[in-house]
Amino acid sequence: MAKPKNSAPNGDPAPMHRGTSFEDSFHRLNDMAEQLEAGGLTLAEATSRFEEGMKLVQFCNELLNNAELKITELKEAYRLEGAQPGLDSLDDPDEDSEEDQDEDADE
Repeated sequence: MAKPKNSAPNGDPAPMHRGTSFEDSFHRLNDMAEQLEAGGLTLAEATSRFEEGMKLVQFCNELLNNAELKITELKEAYRLEGAQPGLDSLDDPDEDSEEDQDEDADE
């Protein structure tokens, strides 16, 4: 029987997270969900897939949180430098339209 994709070298089905991209991990998670939904797995296989899936979810969430933090830090750095004054509109695109409406009402 072939080893599952992204399995550890010792045959353990736990994924090798480090060095694995978000996209690869998410694709693997999707494949595993389809396998579980399709059925036909033994209880041990289903439990193993579920466990690996939970680890992948945690890993993907970690990557997303890190990306969000990096974006927030970059936006803040540009704001502090004054290099991109228009970045304020990236926080809430509705703010500009509301301000424009308020200015129109004042006229």
